[in-house]
Amino acid sequence: MAHFLLRAAHASVVLLEVIALVWVGKKALEFATRTRFREELMVKDNPAAGVALAGFTLSLFLAISGLLDGQPSTLAHDALVTGIHGIGAIVAIVISSYLWRPLVHVTLREDILTARNVGAGLVTASVLVASGLIYRGAVHNQGEDYAVVAAFFAIGEGALLLYLLLYEWVTPYNVYEEISAKTNVAAAISFSGATIAAGLILGNAVEGSFSTWKESIRDALLYMIPLLGLPFVRLLLVNGLFLGFGSVNREIVEDRNTAAGLVEASSYVGMALFAVHFMG
Repeated sequence: MAHFLLRAAHASVVLLEVIALVWVGKKALEFATRTRFREELMVKDNPAAGVALAGFTLSLFLAISGLLDGQPSTLAHDALVTGIHGIGAIVAIVISSYLWRPLVHVTLREDILTARNVGAGLVTASVLVASGLIYRGAVHNQGEDYAVVAAFFAIGEGALLLYLLLYEWVTPYNVYEEISAKTNVAAAISFSGATIAAGLILGNAVEGSFSTWKESIRDALLYMIPLLGLPFVRLLLVNGLFLGFGSVNREIVEDRNTAAGLVEASSYVGMALFAVHFMG
């Protein structure tokens, strides 16, 4: 009982530190974007800003959760490592947002704050969550190897940027025009599912014990191979099995069918979870 109470107190202190780090992350995001999210949520009731902020918050919780490996340590050590990686995750996720934002053609001021485009909020949230998953994988089992964490987060994030380009290329309609210009929420839901699925696969790819740079990078690249199968989810699973060889693209573009978008998004995430557990 005494051991359990000690571990519970230990976990409670670390959890409070994580909550404080998430609050710091929100302030850092507001400073970087010059946005007052409290006003957007509480005064303007902006749903798009709420979705985007929810994605950022979840991304930080996911990123820091990679430190939870169950290994016993002192409270001072865990608090120090959590603090370092909490700040590292905030910096990494905020900086990476400046890299992927031009690729998805979503702007905070125009699409989220002014137009209150929920689809744009979903796109932003999903890429943030994917980045959090990648950081989680990079930091897992590598808590104090800061150079390794930074390198493999960069590799995973670079692969995510390439995947965003691939998704646009293989999708028969103009994804970002549908989301940004036409405020098509169904297209945004589909995109979000595919992006979170990519984050799951990439997070798993950059996770693992570090051996040598050559071997670890090679293994990470091999574990990224399931990314190439995600485009077939729409073709075979959604169009074929779920829609009876109908056209999910027509449902999303012409009918703006959010139900079809949800089916496609869940299929991406489900296949990614299967791939992650299958590959280990």
